Amino acid sequence: MSGFLQVLRDLALLIARVALGLALVFRGWRRWTGEGGMQAQIDWLRQFGTPQPELLAWGATLLEIIGGVFLVFGLLTPVVALAIVVQQGLVISYTRWFRGPWLENGGYEYNVIQACLALLLAVFGAGRLAIDRLFRRNKDTGDSLLDDDFGTTRRPPATDSGPA
Repeated sequence: MSGFLQVLRDLALLIARVALGLALVFRGWRRWTGEGGMQAQIDWLRQFGTPQPELLAWGATLLEIIGGVFLVFGLLTPVVALAIVVQQGLVISYTRWFRGPWLENGGYEYNVIQACLALLLAVFGAGRLAIDRLFRRNKDTGDSLLDDDFGTTRRPPATDSGPA
């Protein structure tokens, strides 16, 4: 049963990773090539009094495009996901907070969902169906404790080596 649950976890992480990654790539690409291009993004940030609007516009756009591709393939997933959490927090605090949570009013509910999904990927990683898995070092487990993929420890099964 635990093998089945591990497969379900890996599939769920894969679906979440690919969905978030593609959404980021599409949005970043639209920012970069859309009507007005990057200058429109810079001007949009400037109207809110955002510090360094040029840097933040380019940083957010590149994070979404490059980071989204990394998430799709499962490369540096915890790092990219943590950067997305920070980015979404900044987006909410600088441009969305005063509008309230509702998306139809330009609010932050979509940003909160993206931040929460990215937080899950930052904490749980990419799962076994990712490039990150290829670079994982084997742990020296010793004789007493074994670590599973989620950092919890468990005792190995006891063997009966006593007299019969």
